[in-house]
Amino acid sequence: MKKIIFSVLIVLLCFNFSFALFETPFVGGRYIALGLANVSEVTDPYAVIYNPAGLGYIGGIAISANYSEPFGVPGVNLINVNVAGNVVDIVQVGLTFSSYGADISATSGLRYLIAGMSLAKSFELSDIIAFLDSFSIGLSGKGLGLSLRGYELDESANTDKWNFNFDAGINLSMFDELLKLGVVGYNLIPTKFSFLTGTQGTEVYSALKVGTSIYLIKPYMKAFGSYSLGLNSSSPFSFSVGTEVSYADTIFTRIGLENNRITMGLGLKGPGFELNFGVQNRGNLGWYYQADVIGFVDIF
Repeated sequence: MKKIIFSVLIVLLCFNFSFALFETPFVGGRYIALGLANVSEVTDPYAVIYNPAGLGYIGGIAISANYSEPFGVPGVNLINVNVAGNVVDIVQVGLTFSSYGADISATSGLRYLIAGMSLAKSFELSDIIAFLDSFSIGLSGKGLGLSLRGYELDESANTDKWNFNFDAGINLSMFDELLKLGVVGYNLIPTKFSFLTGTQGTEVYSALKVGTSIYLIKPYMKAFGSYSLGLNSSSPFSFSVGTEVSYADTIFTRIGLENNRITMGLGLKGPGFELNFGVQNRGNLGWYYQADVIGFVDIF
């Protein structure tokens, strides 16, 4: 019994799910380094997670992948893979898979699974209104799964449970991409998970996030800000800011603040690829880190 309690608590602490289930997975070196403040500018495969409207700006095919063991806790890991592509200039499609929590294949614990698909479309606006560049809209449908093993008090709780939910987002670019705005709603269907018979269950995280980005010195320095408003009693609000400095559009340094926790990281961009690394200081829990690689292939 102690083992399962320890495993569940570790997962809740590591992944910040003490308020609601299925908060947005904390993945991607760039996004962690900026404190998740750049919801207005997600133009890579991570758009499937953070704002599906960002897929509207992807050309060709893009793939991202990352793996981490937060805080070095044995048996607790995070796996995330995203694929996005431009389908003959008609619509952008994205796929995502995330698995995080305790490794319960041979032991006990709690594990979260997310599998989703997104569609997005962007529209040029400069011919209609001079100061507007483009507008993009996106929608994600996803399955949310929980797997629990090792619960000794009620064997019926040791099972897999799934629910469906969706995200929706928009992006707006203005003044020759000097200013960008983004709005996204996460898990917009009210949902609860309950493993034990007779319990009310736990609400799934549901929130509305608004973000903006602006060039302080174009094209070298950019600032980001976002505010997340919880849409149910279990979802917290949050505020994030971040800054990114670009050196010849090749090397990037980033720093941010997410709910009063410092984030920072580095990025390297080359022909057809990006490497990103981000860390966040979580006080007594130590440093949470994330490294990832993104590949781009322009075949359309």
